Amino acid sequence: MRIGTWNVEYVFKDRLDVLRRVLALRDNQADIWVLTETHDELIPPGMEFAAHSEPRPKNFSAIRPGSRWVSIWSRFPIIEQVSLPGADMKRTTCAILDIGEGRTLAVYGTVMPWHSDQSEHPPQPPQPPLPNWSEHHRVVPLQAAEWHMLREKYPEAPLCIAGDYNTDMATGRRYGTKEGIAALRSGLDACDLFCATEPGRVPDGLLPVLPIDHISLPRAWESATKVVSAWPAFKGVISDHSGLVVEVNLP
Repeated sequence: MRIGTWNVEYVFKDRLDVLRRVLALRDNQADIWVLTETHDELIPPGMEFAAHSEPRPKNFSAIRPGSRWVSIWSRFPIIEQVSLPGADMKRTTCAILDIGEGRTLAVYGTVMPWHSDQSEHPPQPPQPPLPNWSEHHRVVPLQAAEWHMLREKYPEAPLCIAGDYNTDMATGRRYGTKEGIAALRSGLDACDLFCATEPGRVPDGLLPVLPIDHISLPRAWESATKVVSAWPAFKGVISDHSGLVVEVNLP
């Protein structure tokens, strides 16, 4: 089973064809895709099933009807699109997939706040702007609580957390903060998950810089999981984010 994630930077219309070609490359193909900053027109090859976050509000010129923060695309049937109490339905979405042989998988797709994120409802004057990374530090524990909720609600479904973490999952030197990374690791540990795309797990030579988009999976799958494909960002041409695919050899 292959799972991929990629932030496709608004899916500008003049980039659609090249984005489709990248997703269609043999080495990049996946059974499940979590695409972020995406659009309904960008459908990975062979994907029959989808679960989308709510439409993005038009607060930027590149956002057009059909724009989403997160879409989960799958070759596997989607049994249920899950609504969690209090969840941000614009920046996250979750689906339960039937992956065959009586097995299911819970996939939680997300775009976590970036350094200067003021959320969808920034402070209004005379209130000062939020400090950098404050939204990331606020939101990560909230999402981690939702992961735990999913574990409890669907105990038979292994959990995958994929999307734009907006952190390098190292020290934050490239992007992120030690506080945010510690909160992410704590949330993953509490759900018995590991980050399959953290530093040291991406083979040398695939990416020039650490990725900030990640895929986390059950700790029990760690020895059977590897990064099989990754490609760098081509800012202004394709996307400002790199993409990754991991492969899990399920027993």
